[in-house]
Amino acid sequence: MTTVTSTLLSMMRSVLQWLPLHYHLGNDDSPNNASVSSSSSLQRTSSSEFDRLELYKAALNGDWESTSQLLVHNPRLFSARFGTDDSPVLHIAVELGEARMGFVENLVEFMGSEDLALRDSDGATALFNAARAGNIKAVKLLENKNPRLPNICNRYDFAPLHTAVKYGHKELTLYLLSVTRDNEPPYPFSNSPGIELLRRALMVGFHDVALYLVERYPHLATCHFDSAPHNDANDSDEDFTPLTVLAKRPWAFRSGSRFNLWQLIIYHC
Repeated sequence: MTTVTSTLLSMMRSVLQWLPLHYHLGNDDSPNNASVSSSSSLQRTSSSEFDRLELYKAALNGDWESTSQLLVHNPRLFSARFGTDDSPVLHIAVELGEARMGFVENLVEFMGSEDLALRDSDGATALFNAARAGNIKAVKLLENKNPRLPNICNRYDFAPLHTAVKYGHKELTLYLLSVTRDNEPPYPFSNSPGIELLRRALMVGFHDVALYLVERYPHLATCHFDSAPHNDANDSDEDFTPLTVLAKRPWAFRSGSRFNLWQLIIYHC
C-alpha cells in the first residue's frame, strides 16, 4: 500500500467517524433516500416559483381568470414577493392604472381586510403605490375595506398622504386628508412627518393644503425644514421656514405674476 493510499484511507476513516450512524447502516434515511427527498423538495420549490411567476404575468396582463386558478391551488399566493422592494402582487396591480381596476377589484375582494395591510421592504402598504400612481379608485377601494390603511405609515413614519402630495395628485390628497386620522401614532401631522407634509405641500404649490395644515396645527407655521435640499452652504435655518419657501415663489401670488387678459379672467374664476 502506497503512502498516498494509506493517507487517503486514514482521512476517510476520520470522516466516517463523524457521520451519523444511520448513514452507515443504510436505513430509510440513508443518503439514497435523502437524495430522493431532496429531489421532491426541489420539485415543490420549482412549482412554487413557477406559480409565482405566473401570478406576476397575470397581474401585468390583468388576467383574473388565470390568477383565480392559481389562488385556488394556493390561497396565500397573493403574499408572494416581487422585485427589489419585495412588493406583493397588490402593490404592483394598483399602479397599473384604471385599465387593470377589474383585476384589482377581484383581488381585493378575494383578500381579507387585514391582508390589504401587507407591506414591502420599506414598510409601505399597497395604498402608497396607489397614491403614487394617482389611482384614486384603488385608494377608495382599499380604504373602504380597511379604514386603517391611511394611518399605516412606512418605516420613515410617512403616511400615504405624504406620497399623494409628493407626486402632486390634488384630488387624491384632499381625499386622503379627509380619512387620515391625527389621534393615533405615529401621528402623521406632528413632529417630523407633519413638517415634511407641509414642505411637500408648499413645494408642489398646494397652498390651500398648506394653509389647512398651518391653521389646524399652528406649530407648523414656525417649523424649520432642516432636511430640505439646498445648494448654498451658507443658508441659515431660517431659509427653510414655510415663510421663506413662499417668499422664494413669487409666481404663487397675483402681485408677483404678470397675467395676460385670459389669464386674469381665469385667475378671477
